[in-house]
Amino acid sequence: MKIFGMSQSTGVERRLYIERGPDGIVLTIKDHDGNKEQERILVQADDLISTITDPSPGGCTVEGVSPAHQWKMSLQVEVRRNEVWLTARPPSGEGADVAVGLDDFQDALEGAFNRG
Repeated sequence: MKIFGMSQSTGVERRLYIERGPDGIVLTIKDHDGNKEQERILVQADDLISTITDPSPGGCTVEGVSPAHQWKMSLQVEVRRNEVWLTARPPSGEGADVAVGLDDFQDALEGAFNRG
């Protein structure tokens, strides 16, 4: 499922794709203009869901992997009122961020489970 959002660090319009992977949930962050993929991360569904249903002030980090390269990655997740701020980072420390609506994010997660 595709959700429209925006980078909180650059102001660039982005899209977040959420799909069920073989071992969890795959999140892909792409720029709206040019459809350039910024980051892709595979995380455990239970870890991601618990960060959304029971958010920590200041957010928390969910461990994940790159689906293509199998290297470790991290996903910073912060729920702010009706938004979810996500930042996916590879080992280099650089990464990509996107903020999306909380309801849209929850619907997309549910949709990913129902398709599998």
